[in-house]
Amino acid sequence: MAGETVSIDPINILLVDDQPGKLLTYEAILDGLDATLIKATTAEEALTALLKTDIAVILMDVCMPDLDGFELAAMIRDHPRHEKTAVIFISAVRLETDDLLKGYRTGAVDYVSVPVVPEILKAKVQIFAELYRKSRQLDTLNAELEARVQQRAQQLEESHARLQESEERLRLASEAAKLATFEFDQKAQTLQWSANISEVLHSKLPQHQTFESFIAFVHEDDREMVRSYVRTTNYAETTAELEFRVTGARGVAWILARARAFNTGNAETPRVLGTLLDITDRKSAESHQQLLMAELDHRVKNILANVAAIARLSSSNAVSVGSFASALDGRIHAMSAAHDLLRQSSWTGVDLHELVQGALAPFRSRSDNDIVVDGERVRLTSKFGQSMALVLHELVTNAVKHGALSEPGGRVAVEWARIVTPDGDKIRFSWQESGGPLCTKPERNGFGLAVIRSAASECGGVAEMNFAAEGFQFNFHGDLSSRAHMVGTRHIAIVPKPRAPLPAPNLAVPGPCRILLVEDEALIAMQLQIDLEADGHTVVGPFAQLSEGLKAAADSNFDIALIDINLGADNSAPIAEILDRRRIPFAFTTGYNDLVFLPPRLRDYPHLTKPYNPAEVKDLVAHLGHAAEQRRSAESASNQVA
Repeated sequence: MAGETVSIDPINILLVDDQPGKLLTYEAILDGLDATLIKATTAEEALTALLKTDIAVILMDVCMPDLDGFELAAMIRDHPRHEKTAVIFISAVRLETDDLLKGYRTGAVDYVSVPVVPEILKAKVQIFAELYRKSRQLDTLNAELEARVQQRAQQLEESHARLQESEERLRLASEAAKLATFEFDQKAQTLQWSANISEVLHSKLPQHQTFESFIAFVHEDDREMVRSYVRTTNYAETTAELEFRVTGARGVAWILARARAFNTGNAETPRVLGTLLDITDRKSAESHQQLLMAELDHRVKNILANVAAIARLSSSNAVSVGSFASALDGRIHAMSAAHDLLRQSSWTGVDLHELVQGALAPFRSRSDNDIVVDGERVRLTSKFGQSMALVLHELVTNAVKHGALSEPGGRVAVEWARIVTPDGDKIRFSWQESGGPLCTKPERNGFGLAVIRSAASECGGVAEMNFAAEGFQFNFHGDLSSRAHMVGTRHIAIVPKPRAPLPAPNLAVPGPCRILLVEDEALIAMQLQIDLEADGHTVVGPFAQLSEGLKAAADSNFDIALIDINLGADNSAPIAEILDRRRIPFAFTTGYNDLVFLPPRLRDYPHLTKPYNPAEVKDLVAHLGHAAEQRRSAESASNQVA
């Protein structure tokens, strides 16, 4: 820019003469030129200086012993770096015209004869030095100008690229969001649409059409509202919104319009820019949400009513506050357990086998065969399922207090089946107690019997109770088609006991184990590793990602494994499948109380619930280590037999 000074390094002047005395003379003459004087007595020294240093002016003797000035000048001119360097010859001989012409042909800018006039020589050198400085300044300024031009061009290209990218993002975002754009010309009464208008309105529309031709697609009840909206938007200073309906290939669709007016310089011809968005799904979701809220309100009131009824009936038969609290708590928990099962199926129904297992499992005694379940896979409706949960709770609590489960050796058989009749399929459910104390009919009907009869009636069936001496019997017959439906094959199982911490094996683990550890929580993994290694075990891992765990499970060498069920957004079931195939003992570690999100055949494997108890970890590792040793022994025996 004008007024700026360009910083130039001091210039260099090369003095070439084979006589040192002359060099000293030239040095004295050129003193004060603000230049660095470099002296050379031979052509070799001169060339070396030229290769190392930028030279502004060369003051050279023509006659030198090894290489004359003409030859040296020609060599200098052949180098691209010095083809424009000013060369001034000094000579006391060879002053003929041919010599002068030869000097100029080799690239000399001047030819000074001896004796030298100091003022003239200094003036000539100074002129060429200044020319060199100006040339350097001009080169620098040109370079700066070119850099600025290039920078500005690059900025323009980047700005243009960003603009194109922004337009492309806007187009892609509009298409991805199914958002159409439009421009309305008030004077011409025409609409200009974006290319995706037909997808948004579900009608084949031209990209340019009159406003009245578009009105034909608007639902007849909303046409006047759309006309009023457009008239208002033409003069609005803020964004105007409108929800209206259109009739297209998919029937009636709801559309949200947002628009704002802008002026093109002529206030009499305003234009409107806006967007259209299909909100049919949102409208449907809002309607569904209102329905859900109404249903939720209905269910909450029903639940509160049931709880109130249970409380009143329980209090009327209670002999003490403690017995009332215990009975009420048990019945509410039974309803809660049924509610959990229904929630897991989104209230579409509940599997009778799961309902029976959940109700009876907490009441198992130490016997392994005191409760036996035998029945087909039947799915109950939500209402039937809640009633059946209360029935089961009353049956099992009565059996524990007064019936077969109150004494060792008592037995309960729970069975159900489908009965085919001319009037349609029926369901038969039976509860049979045996091996308990002598059964007698109660003197008065308590809450439990009232619940059983009420639930049976609510389910559209008939309940039969027999207080036989060998044990209480309960039978229920109901309509299968309206209350339940068959969903699978026959299922026979022993109701499992509630899972308790695994006991330590009787045999000590034979030496330290190599333990595969898969855990995505860094601090938990670190603490587990420290605890396991403190007990002398070797930890393989820990691994935090499913891909790492899969590779380690398939390829690594270890004895047992502890794997977290949830690994971020992934599930460790594939790792468990590999360990199961390799027959390597393992256990799940989890923060959840149920394992319903695992494949059914993996749910029975040992699991450790977070937060961990160090003693439980030791017992679990000992149990798994003992299982690993048994597997190795079995494999060794098999190999010996083979």
